[in-house]
Amino acid sequence: MEDIKKIILNIIFWIALIVGIIMILWRILGDSPTDLAIITPFIIMLISKMWDMNNEFRDFRYHVKSSFNKVGEDINRIETKIDKLNKK
Repeated sequence: MEDIKKIILNIIFWIALIVGIIMILWRILGDSPTDLAIITPFIIMLISKMWDMNNEFRDFRYHVKSSFNKVGEDINRIETKIDKLNKK
């Protein structure tokens, strides 16, 4: 499901980029669209990229949390072994 969402967001990003470039060229060459029409694809592009980065950050945060939990478990095992060695 996450892969499909990422693909859709990337498609939206590239379509908005292409439309934005076309609008800028159209503005430069004549018969100009409004400024809002030029800015809108770039705003959509920015929102889709931020949404994608938010999903990636959430995944990164989950992996970091699980890694720290594993390190904590390893440290607890080492402490237990050291305590057993000190009791002997």
